[in-house]
Amino acid sequence: MDRDDDIDTSHPWLVIPYFNGDEGRASQRPLSKVSPPVTSWLCPSIHVQGVNYSTPPGTYLPDEPLEISIDVDNRGVPNAQVKLQVYWSDPSTGFASQQLILTASKPVAGRAVTGPTRFPPMIWTPDKASIPPHFCLLVRASSTPPEPDPGPLAPSPMDNRHWAQYNLQSTTLSAAGGKDFVFWAGNPALEAGAYSVTALPVSEQVLQQMARVVRAEPVPVRRQQLSLHRATDPAIRRTGEASMVLELARGERQALVLGAHDLHLAPQQFTAVEVLQSRVGHEPTGSIGVVLFGHVHETCGRRRR
Repeated sequence: MDRDDDIDTSHPWLVIPYFNGDEGRASQRPLSKVSPPVTSWLCPSIHVQGVNYSTPPGTYLPDEPLEISIDVDNRGVPNAQVKLQVYWSDPSTGFASQQLILTASKPVAGRAVTGPTRFPPMIWTPDKASIPPHFCLLVRASSTPPEPDPGPLAPSPMDNRHWAQYNLQSTTLSAAGGKDFVFWAGNPALEAGAYSVTALPVSEQVLQQMARVVRAEPVPVRRQQLSLHRATDPAIRRTGEASMVLELARGERQALVLGAHDLHLAPQQFTAVEVLQSRVGHEPTGSIGVVLFGHVHETCGRRRR
């Protein structure tokens, strides 16, 4: 094994796992180079469900409480007191603005043979008046004693083991022939830079994985059905271009529109699109996913316990 990929077991070594065997090693980040494919915007260590209702994974009901729990692994030898910070953010491929909503602290054993430690559920209600229909949950893990490399303060779920992401969208979103979706591209770096933003159909493998979770029939979407444009440039919408390059100042955000055209989904069908953001010439640094259902599932209705 490459020495640069070793784990320093003399200190806590935290990771919010994205897959079995995820130790946050250098060879496992960014997530875009992991095989088989990893859905960076739907971390399985972030568990979200309605308190008094049930919806397909990744969806929610506005103004209704959510139960959020998170799994954290400590691959170092020492036990650690782990702090979790949970944020929400506008849907974004580069997070430059996020709001803290929850915190929790719990001892996490080092090298636990039983696997990651699950934190007790936290309750949060996404207020329809202030939370958009599609948003991102972001989670950061830190420890006492501190790690020599505690990870960046800026959200970096694709690049860093201390961060994870889980997209949520209202069950009222649906696809009926076409759909436009507004999101933000942002520059979280300390300096200006050029970023490429690209919309892609999720791979067939990921689509099949998602089908088992959402219990619906997957329908591939073609890249030719996708387009991107700036929200301030409506005249160029639906050009068929599914990628663009943005010059972003430090902390700058730009609103973009993802279009899905000539898309027809029958009941119990779905498709998914991923938008990747990369610093030009580098690996992807952020992503979001949009899941489009043919209709609102029966399970989306509130179900009292």
